[in-house]
Amino acid sequence: MRNAPSDQRHCPDEKYPITESVCHARRARHYQKCKTCKWRDVADQPVPVAERPAPDLDKIFKAYDIRGLVDGQITKHLAWKVGYGTATALLERLEPEARFKPADQEIAIGHDMRPTSEGLARAVAEGVRAAGVGACVIGEVETPAVYFAVGSLGTLGGIMVTASHNPVTYNGFKIAGLGCVPVGMGSGLEKIKEIVAGLADTDRPATGPLRMHDVSSAYLLHLKKFAGDIRPMKIALDCSNGMASKWVPSLLREYSLAVEGLNFERSGRFKHEPNPLKEENLEELKTRLRASGAEIGACFDGDADRVGLVDENGEVVPNDLVTALLVPGFLAREPGATIVYDLRSSWALKEEIEKRGGVPRRERVGHSHLKAAMRETNAPFGGELSGHSYYRDNWFCDNAVITLLEVLTVLSAHPEQTFSELTKPLRRYHTTGEVNFEVQDKSGMIKRLARTFSDGKVDFLDGVTVEYADWWFNCRPSNTEPLLRLCLEARTEQLRDEKYEKLIEILGEPSEH
Repeated sequence: MRNAPSDQRHCPDEKYPITESVCHARRARHYQKCKTCKWRDVADQPVPVAERPAPDLDKIFKAYDIRGLVDGQITKHLAWKVGYGTATALLERLEPEARFKPADQEIAIGHDMRPTSEGLARAVAEGVRAAGVGACVIGEVETPAVYFAVGSLGTLGGIMVTASHNPVTYNGFKIAGLGCVPVGMGSGLEKIKEIVAGLADTDRPATGPLRMHDVSSAYLLHLKKFAGDIRPMKIALDCSNGMASKWVPSLLREYSLAVEGLNFERSGRFKHEPNPLKEENLEELKTRLRASGAEIGACFDGDADRVGLVDENGEVVPNDLVTALLVPGFLAREPGATIVYDLRSSWALKEEIEKRGGVPRRERVGHSHLKAAMRETNAPFGGELSGHSYYRDNWFCDNAVITLLEVLTVLSAHPEQTFSELTKPLRRYHTTGEVNFEVQDKSGMIKRLARTFSDGKVDFLDGVTVEYADWWFNCRPSNTEPLLRLCLEARTEQLRDEKYEKLIEILGEPSEH
């Protein structure tokens, strides 16, 4: 937790308070004023991780990350164990000679702006160091900056303390391994869970080294490599009170963009849910965009690894169409390359890839599947309907700021066309979007759908997908809830509605969540 207002840290003779991470960084640099500061002893003490009732690990270890309520589930005690477990599990992947020199390895650790995140990150660092591994603390950053640190510094892995778009009462941990390879269930998270479950105490000494590292300058230079010639224009930017406000506004102004800013404050409170996939969370952005005459609007999620885009009319441009918009640039630079996308994406995306001479690669939903397919095919680019876009030259990782810079580059290359005019040819099909249905027997329902629509082209890559000449649908199970998620697309609006009603007769009424 952050210090109470009456107990905030100040450097001697300085007016403004500083955070724990700034205090630690100054101590690490032997800052002159630290010699006489009352906080010098406190800053060097280990994070208290008092014993608490153990949370139910099955509830907080998800398919791709660890996430739960900060009251009783995600605690400093657990954070220490996650740090220790991650360091131990990643060390075991190394060759023996490297494994037995843990202090030569580092794990990059970052955190978002939630009130609990800084304290959890300190506990993570102590756990990492207790495993003998070095902790490279990069402070309050967006999730893609942790990937950058792992990739550019060659660290053993990285841990980001964040709960992304969840309410401030949640927190959690996203983990990457060596080379930014994702760590999820089936790729190492189950091992970390096993280690965490077996830890009875958290009082082991922190023997691994600790250092503070500022990635700001190097990270921004890396982002700029993906931008082409960007002309001056006006952009409406909603940072959702999340991490995008740290660097994105100033970066965009470097390209002479006029930024109409919304929700830049990183106070740990969200004015709206920081999830750009939900249309209701874009209303404030749309209003500002129309009032200001901006050419494009962008809304980031809480940890800034996803972005939602709207055109000058306030119309949402879904991420499969954003992917399609960027395809020509990637295939012009690398003819014949593979472009990876998730199976919920519009037919228009596959057609654009083929039209430009590329190889379309349809994949299961989830960043681990997209990244693995990209590594296998050396694909320069990939996109998910969820708002994640992946770049080979970014260690095959997602980065929402790169996506925005790429889109601005395309807009700048076609000054005679608006954003809506550029995307209009891609809106040639009619979709339901992703709709949820509460279904207890998910596998039974998927089998029933396959039987019912057996006259179409059926596959089971992820749930069930059925394709006909003029429409298709995918119905896949949620990893964590008794939900089936349906996407349906057709050549005409009438056909979409007709087939959607037919599926509702089988699946029942759509769920609210």
